[in-house]
Amino acid sequence: MHPPHAIEVRSPLRRRLAQGLLATLVPLPLRTLAADEPFPTRPVKFVNWSNPGGNLDTVGRVLAEYAAQRWGQAVITENKIGASGIIATDYVAKSPADGYTVLITSSTGQVTNALVRLKLPYDPVKDFEPLSLLVAGNIALIAAANAPFDTLKDLVVHAKKLGRPLSYGSFGVGTSAHLYGEALRRQAGIEMTHVPYKGGELGAMNDLIGGSLDLSFMSQGNAKIHSQGGKVKIIAISGAQRTQGLPDAPTFGEQGYNGFGLAGWIAAYAPAGVARPVLAKLAGTLREALRQTDIAARLEGLGYEVIGSTPDELRAFYQDEYRRFAELVKWAGITPE
Repeated sequence: MHPPHAIEVRSPLRRRLAQGLLATLVPLPLRTLAADEPFPTRPVKFVNWSNPGGNLDTVGRVLAEYAAQRWGQAVITENKIGASGIIATDYVAKSPADGYTVLITSSTGQVTNALVRLKLPYDPVKDFEPLSLLVAGNIALIAAANAPFDTLKDLVVHAKKLGRPLSYGSFGVGTSAHLYGEALRRQAGIEMTHVPYKGGELGAMNDLIGGSLDLSFMSQGNAKIHSQGGKVKIIAISGAQRTQGLPDAPTFGEQGYNGFGLAGWIAAYAPAGVARPVLAKLAGTLREALRQTDIAARLEGLGYEVIGSTPDELRAFYQDEYRRFAELVKWAGITPE
């Protein structure tokens, strides 16, 4: 089996958005809204499934702050943690189609859950209206700062001498971190034990620093913060090439491991059936926020590539990502449960 093709995160990702849009653009019937009906007239909720300080929470709060100023209404960040995003995603899918509930989610929430779960309480396509592909970013494999290895080569040597499986933390079962962990285990020929964390990457980091966990996967932004703080070190990073945010972090590919080129991403969705003018206002505000110099600089400083796509670009992008992540699931040897 050949590993999935790498996704180049910077300008090639933008080209993929445009190419996918031309190939799949289809008009969708949406409920109409009277032109003089204002929106929003009450608080809007941005729902995510990471813990406070996690990647989805951080990006969502930055955008919520701008939207609140733009609309003159409160925008509340709500964290519904657990089940690799299924709880939060199902909550938004079943929310009223009025635009007052927005999902801030990732490739795991919308793509890999559909590939590794035999049954979901929602349809990731039919039950949602895409708003915008917000940012893209890579995933880092990290270890405690005092771990006796600095590279994947040294990690493998250490694992074979250890006499027990290496434990690695992830954001949950079926997440991209889980898929990468299994891909690493198979390619390196070492024993590894998956430890999914309900509370997300920061819960895993506490155990990593405390010594009860050997490795963990973490979003690039948080990996950068904690490695600079001297608590952890980065062993490898996903993606087709090194990133500007972490120029000294080597990719898995550089170290001889294939299939780690897929980039992570964060996107916004509304429940299916939201009126077209409301969708336009939601999507437009998100894109406008990401064009603000201070917001873009803040997110880029965390290692993200700012995208801010249109709804139709995200719809087309999702179809392409589903195919690519399906290849990764097969490569990692994950059996749907």
